Amino acid sequence: MIAIARDVFRYYDRVKPLASFNQAERRIVVLGCVFSDIGKTGPASASTSGQRLVLEMFAVEGVPDDTQPVTQFLRTYFPRDADERIRRFAELGLDPALTIREFWNLHSTWTLEIAEAGGVPPEVVAAAATHHLLDDINPRAIVDTQNRFTCPSGDNPAFDRAEKLIILLDKYDAVRRRGRRQHPQAIAWLRSCVEKSHHFHGDAELLTLIADLDEVAVAS
Repeated sequence: MIAIARDVFRYYDRVKPLASFNQAERRIVVLGCVFSDIGKTGPASASTSGQRLVLEMFAVEGVPDDTQPVTQFLRTYFPRDADERIRRFAELGLDPALTIREFWNLHSTWTLEIAEAGGVPPEVVAAAATHHLLDDINPRAIVDTQNRFTCPSGDNPAFDRAEKLIILLDKYDAVRRRGRRQHPQAIAWLRSCVEKSHHFHGDAELLTLIADLDEVAVAS
């Protein structure tokens, strides 16, 4: 993600110098990419055993049915010790009746908790925690209806271009690496995500960033 982000920065410097990303934006993008999935270790209060459980659950890829409950997921993918894993899951304060999609979606909130507790710069906390905002996942409603942050965010009061680029880099990486789609299909999928989004339908800035990402990836 960071390598592609830097390609985007160089593309802007070369092709769109008047719109180049400034140093603050670049820092937010790079560090936001680093910390965005730290929540895949579970809640901030999770024990080492709980962290390992959550990490191993997130490591399972290609799950065909994201509506199945966590209990079924664990029995399918960890049959040898599923009951023990279900017990450890409940000890995290989580309901094993959650669907696996509901479980996956919790990681943005956990990213917010862990990054805040870890002393990550506030503008980076906000950026990392909103990396699934395109999917309407808005932990603690930290982005309001005017795209302003409702939590401390340093000198960056609004959700804008840098945070949008993190979202696209995260999704592009996922659909290429885990989804095993080629670049043209990945770009088409990103555009469809914007069009399906309630909050970002037709967002010109997001669509421009997708077009730029298309140019960057093709050129590289």
